[in-house]
Amino acid sequence: MRRALLALVLTTSACSSAVSGTAQPLTGNLAVVNAPGTAAALAAVKTAAEAVFSYDSANPAAFDQAVAANVTGTAKAQLTALFEQVRKSAQPVRLTTTVARAAALELTGGKVRELAVLSQVNGTSKGLATAAFTALEEGGHWRLSDIAVNPAQPSPAPHPDDGSLPGLRDSALAGARTVAGALFTTDSGDPDGSYTRAEAAAAEPLLSDYRAKKATYVEAIRKSGTKVALGPNPMAAVVTLTGGGATVLFTTILQVTAATGPTTSKPFTAEFDVVREGASWKATAVRPVTAA
Repeated sequence: MRRALLALVLTTSACSSAVSGTAQPLTGNLAVVNAPGTAAALAAVKTAAEAVFSYDSANPAAFDQAVAANVTGTAKAQLTALFEQVRKSAQPVRLTTTVARAAALELTGGKVRELAVLSQVNGTSKGLATAAFTALEEGGHWRLSDIAVNPAQPSPAPHPDDGSLPGLRDSALAGARTVAGALFTTDSGDPDGSYTRAEAAAAEPLLSDYRAKKATYVEAIRKSGTKVALGPNPMAAVVTLTGGGATVLFTTILQVTAATGPTTSKPFTAEFDVVREGASWKATAVRPVTAA
């Protein structure tokens, strides 16, 4: 039951730019661009998510109160479906959830979309779930309005890569998705080609690590007997953006095809550090997100 449980549940400040001596408000997607507003929205969603993804079977009324206070719209039905088996469990449940990592996909007015990694504990069992949340600000309080576990959603329309902060953010995100494709798309029938693509997407210090372990990587790909591809609509959100570098939270459903034909889906979430080299982005570090 514990394994099934963990698998199942797995106000913005002004931001302006100087134009002809006059402060003009920025519009569009302000995720990361409006740093204080992004931080405030993420903190509010963290509080809401931790409240409604935690459950104590000895006090189910507390869960209902948390949902009433922190959820609106379609998210109410989504939570009901997610917790249906949990609430029917004959075994005691004391699920505690914390938001381990989060990054904003979009911030527009009183609406935020974000990626979040939920760390969950139920007794001695631990697990992770990756979710995409949409939240709305209503009367100074943020409420979850949409919840997708192991999400695969289209990316927001990118800002042109014009040297602006929004352009840099979206260029880093596109670069991170390209890097992920190079690093995690492998073919046991072409292990050398798989390694070459990964090496080309790496910068120091990751590049030296790849080169030092090339033989090990190539042999592991060969022995896997599989083809691995990114699933549709891999999702990425910037955690931090500094100069020509960024840390990106990335999630996808890897499609793993065995030599005998069957394809299985494997949720995968990682943090990338990426740096801009000319017109392209390369990874300097990759940290898969796993349960402690």
